[in-house]
Amino acid sequence: MMTETESKPLFTVIIPTKDRAEYLHHTLRTCSIQDYENLEIIVSDDGSSDNTKAVVLEAARKDSRIRYITPGSVGMRDNFEFALNHVKPGYVIALGGDDGILPYGVSQMWRALEETRMELLTWGMPIFIYPGVRSSKGQLHLNRPGKSKIPRSSDYLKRQAENFNYLYDFESPIFYIKGVVTTKLVERVRSRTTDGRFYVCPTPDGFSGIVLAGEVEQYAFSGIPLTIAGASPTSQGMAYLSEGKEAKKLSDSFYGTVSRVPMHRDLASQPYSPLISLMTADYLLTAKDLPGWPGHFPEIDFKNLLMKGLTELANGVYAEDRINRELAILDKIAQHHGLEAFFRGKVKETRRRQSRKPFVGNGITPSQVFLDCDMFRIHNIFDAAYFSYFLYQVLSKISFGTIRKLVADSLKYKMEQLRRGNRFPPESEWILEG
Repeated sequence: MMTETESKPLFTVIIPTKDRAEYLHHTLRTCSIQDYENLEIIVSDDGSSDNTKAVVLEAARKDSRIRYITPGSVGMRDNFEFALNHVKPGYVIALGGDDGILPYGVSQMWRALEETRMELLTWGMPIFIYPGVRSSKGQLHLNRPGKSKIPRSSDYLKRQAENFNYLYDFESPIFYIKGVVTTKLVERVRSRTTDGRFYVCPTPDGFSGIVLAGEVEQYAFSGIPLTIAGASPTSQGMAYLSEGKEAKKLSDSFYGTVSRVPMHRDLASQPYSPLISLMTADYLLTAKDLPGWPGHFPEIDFKNLLMKGLTELANGVYAEDRINRELAILDKIAQHHGLEAFFRGKVKETRRRQSRKPFVGNGITPSQVFLDCDMFRIHNIFDAAYFSYFLYQVLSKISFGTIRKLVADSLKYKMEQLRRGNRFPPESEWILEG
């Protein structure tokens, strides 16, 4: 007789990582607390020089679902592909070495996929920023819970072709941190590439969302997050924005690797750029070139793309030397499309913001809450995952009607307390027993 574990599909978490042992320890803790038994956690070590292997082997000693593999030192893109090659049929999600899964996250993934009968599921996610990234204190970013729904892939791809913002689109079906996909879809994409690879762009994250969306008409979106993103001092994106020597050394090493794969020829075959606009365009154009890819989106307006890139650079988050590099890349793309005069004129017209300091401490906006992690004793991604899970459980059950009832019940109770009760009995009725 088939056991309950065997009757459920295999879920695989791949964690391609390099030199993040300090943070990986807590990431693996978030994986080990998952109550879904038919689960495999594969850590693919890109030639780490720290004690990554020892951390993984110790975690595997306590949890047999964890496995260590290594391709040697090959770079992020090839390490992702190597990890993906070790995934057995079922479902797969990728994490970075400083990310995490919320409690019961995998079980909830399976429940949502089973209920919707979809091959692709995504969600918004909270972000935990480790101490030492923006300040000496950590910070947790929580998004307001939303409604679960079934987005149309064509709507998502159309937005990307117009807005070029894959990273900030809640409905991006990326299976890096914020999504899970059936391996059948992964293999379908691989069958379209010339070398049988899945990851064909310089960086692996956003491409997965674009190319997989094009393979299906619809996918599932969970209004409640199932994972949490981590930003540690070892994060490549944070390193590129930082002006510190160690951060620059880290990002320079990263760019030396990813620049081996140029962006799409319509982007003038330029080396990799961290601008979200250019990455999104690269993913779209690359996916569109895959033989038989069924996705479709409007033709890219390169004037619009250049302006989106210039707006990113003007937002005040990039250091001066980084701005010069990205302007040169945008200028090459403008020349490629005969838009050099247009672009250079816009550069002269555009005013840059002063260098922006990140917000730290507690704060709130209509869509987000920012929490000082010191205040709540949140020290790592494991703590943040537990805190986020329980907070979202509460928030997901609070509607306007719930709040209204809470207020009404509280007022009713208060009014009852204020009512004059019965007087004490007169002295003649006092009785002393015994």
